[in-house]
Amino acid sequence: MKALFQASLQGNVAALKELLRNDPLVLERMIIDSSETPLHIAAMFGHVEFAREILSRKPELASELDSEGLSPLHLASAGKNVEMVRELVRVAPDVCLSTDSEGRTPLHLAAMKSRVEIMKELFKCRPEAVDKVLLNGGETILHLCVKHSRFDALELLLQWRVGQEGPSDLRRVCVNSKDEDGNTILHLAVAKKHIQIIKLLLNSNSSSTTTTHDHVEVNALNKNTFTALDILAQSTVRDIKDMEIAELLRGAGGLRAVEIANTTSTTITDSNANGETNAAHVVRISDNNNSSVPRTQTMEIINGTVRNWGKRLNEYEKWLEKKLNTVMVVASLVAGIGFQAVLNPPNRFNLNPAATSNDKQPRHFRYHSAVSVNGPIPSMDIDPDNDFDHFMAYMYSNTIGVFGSMMVMVLVMSGLPLNRRVFIWIMMFIMCGSIVAMGYSYILALRSVISVSAQSKFEDIFLIWRIIVLCILLMHAIRLALYISDTTSGFTRFLLLISCGSVVGALLVYIEKAWKKDVKLHHNKPIFKWWLH
Repeated sequence: MKALFQASLQGNVAALKELLRNDPLVLERMIIDSSETPLHIAAMFGHVEFAREILSRKPELASELDSEGLSPLHLASAGKNVEMVRELVRVAPDVCLSTDSEGRTPLHLAAMKSRVEIMKELFKCRPEAVDKVLLNGGETILHLCVKHSRFDALELLLQWRVGQEGPSDLRRVCVNSKDEDGNTILHLAVAKKHIQIIKLLLNSNSSSTTTTHDHVEVNALNKNTFTALDILAQSTVRDIKDMEIAELLRGAGGLRAVEIANTTSTTITDSNANGETNAAHVVRISDNNNSSVPRTQTMEIINGTVRNWGKRLNEYEKWLEKKLNTVMVVASLVAGIGFQAVLNPPNRFNLNPAATSNDKQPRHFRYHSAVSVNGPIPSMDIDPDNDFDHFMAYMYSNTIGVFGSMMVMVLVMSGLPLNRRVFIWIMMFIMCGSIVAMGYSYILALRSVISVSAQSKFEDIFLIWRIIVLCILLMHAIRLALYISDTTSGFTRFLLLISCGSVVGALLVYIEKAWKKDVKLHHNKPIFKWWLH
């Protein structure tokens, strides 16, 4: 048995023939002793010649199932060897309809792996295989394609017009088929935020060959009485895809369940002169396909959806209030620190009394004498040019931090409609810039109060700070570029991407110049010591 197993793994036809010559019943004994036959192994590894030799001697092995209900064709369909599938289908075409323990046919497995060529072979042999529904969850082959994000397989199935009305018995499975939770493939595509699949489904509605039977119901309800738009609203993770998906669904006539309920027409009865009553309007809840929903279900939609949206709105308001309070506190704190730093700069700089604003003498600065426990410390003369640049860099950074914080405070107190996440994001971005500027001010202040020899102990900390700032800058630039790519198109996208790249490039140039200035100010001992070696 071990020798036959090794020959199956290697696809060794010569070894198989030798084993059969020595023991013609070796295949029968392996079927009895093991649930996996040599043909299963050959199909899994794509050994076509080995499989062909086995099938020529014992073709009934093509219908054998392992402990999980998988046939050799199941294993071959999940692989990439189309020739293996052709060989197995030729010998046992009915195995195409065989299901495993979860109700999956070989075509289901091929679709889950997006083996398009294998799917064509299986469909050609037994097209009714697509009609099988999974035992667990009631999912169709279309649900599996969306669940596993297999766009090519789904597109091929839609091209075959699965579920199209006609003589074939494929009418149970269509684009509007639901699983045991009542979800259509559009529900799943929206839940996974798979924009490509959503576009494929919605574009199929506009096709001239689309029939009523395979027309996608944009407002189909699941067991929770949610439409596709409701599924999108239920998403706990917000990203840039949400807006585009909402626009696609709205453009196709998509509604939320509560909006469907609001469009319900009430029965209006008018009494005529003879006392007869005429129904002026029939109670209906219509979507794009004029499908109706019972009034009791309508009340469930209203009650469930209103409660859910009320809860979500309350959570959003709490989140917004918390963010505004946090931004306001941080802005006030940064502004106060920056104002105090201007009034009391470290080791204040004083102009040399001998130099006036009208003469052309270089500015001379002198640190105030610091005080220690042993008495005053003698003041230090500083190199005029370097010290002036050092001081101005400190003031520039501090000013940026203060005015950024003041700008945020003005926005919060202005009364503008700041109830959207985008405004919160803008204010938080401004505050990040202010905090970065204040951090650089601290670095400059620290350098002014410690000796050059002591500064080397802080070089690694300064380096980490600058790397973090650079990473944050690049991260926001990438996010902005992705947002522009997903929300714009054509020449507008090109202009915005060029503008974004120019801004990032300008900032990187500024950082490079600041680095060179840093080298000059600190006697050719820059913070970026790792990048110089």
